Amino acid sequence: MNKIPEIFNNVVVDLKRLQEIDAMPEPRIRYIVAITPRSGSSYLCNTMIGAKLFGRPGEALNQSFVGGNLKRIPGRTPDEYIRNAIRVRKTANKISGLKTSWFQFQNFMEAMHDHAYLDGFKYIYLTRRDLAAQAVSLYKATSSNVFHTNIQHSEDALAKLDALEYDYEAIKGWHDHIVAQEKGWQDYFYNKRIFPLCISYEDIEEDIVRVLKRIATYIAVNPDNVSIPEEPSVFTKVSDSRNAEWSRRFMMDYSSSKELENK
Repeated sequence: MNKIPEIFNNVVVDLKRLQEIDAMPEPRIRYIVAITPRSGSSYLCNTMIGAKLFGRPGEALNQSFVGGNLKRIPGRTPDEYIRNAIRVRKTANKISGLKTSWFQFQNFMEAMHDHAYLDGFKYIYLTRRDLAAQAVSLYKATSSNVFHTNIQHSEDALAKLDALEYDYEAIKGWHDHIVAQEKGWQDYFYNKRIFPLCISYEDIEEDIVRVLKRIATYIAVNPDNVSIPEEPSVFTKVSDSRNAEWSRRFMMDYSSSKELENK
């Protein structure tokens, strides 16, 4: 359910803060990290923030966060809010960015009036080549509520994660969810004639600095200035030995299911 219009219908705007943001200059470059869930976006964007050259990309369009964000990034409409979020999240080099999944983006876009503003963004399309592993990761996270390592999880949540068992139908549901998000982004890019910078979870695993340099070049930042923070990211892998085992098992079950459908 799209709750974005309801959130803005009930908003009480801090006019003083609104005037402060109105006085801020627009960034020279703005971008969107177009993600699918469990594709490494939290680690990537946290590292980008630490590099202090890429703005502060976060989930400003996630309807679960918009209500809370409006207390420090006021906006009377979705259009005003996204413009203000971009202003507030830029770094000293006047670069700013957001990250969003397709369904988050679609909900927010439906509530906007000025869609032309979205055309002014560069798009970084982040996916994961191993869809089975991505689906398994999403199944485990949604079933236990253990998504990230940046927070302390309850003993109950960790116990639920440990006790979780393989469930083909549940994993397939999340696999189809990811595929639907990919199709949403790809259709949007095609219809808008957008040619995004494409990067993958596997690219990030292999060489995060190289990925950052590619992003820097794409958004007109000198790649020679890119370095990652000395302090490690608060986001690390949540996976265990079951991830690889369940991914292989899912692919065999999925292939068998497809064969039966084609008979």
